Amino acid sequence: MKFREHRGGLDESMETCVEIANYAQLLDHIGNIFKDPPLNNFKFDPRQVHISSYSMSPDTRIGWEHTYIVTIDGYGVLGFTDGPFPLP
Repeated sequence: MKFREHRGGLDESMETCVEIANYAQLLDHIGNIFKDPPLNNFKFDPRQVHISSYSMSPDTRIGWEHTYIVTIDGYGVLGFTDGPFPLP
């Protein structure tokens, strides 16, 4: 799967795009995002991470068939993926 952070514009967001193999790797990546200022004061529990359908229409701008939104309770929208991650 691909994951990109939510940023001001699509180009900025795509600059953060990384390949993620599974849900555990996604959680590791999220942890790394929150290590850097100004986000380093936010602590999250994996149970607070939610992945849900955002758009089932293809996004021809970036070649994603479907888009899923990644949110964290108490934080909001963190980013988007091009597919669902099966939760453990």
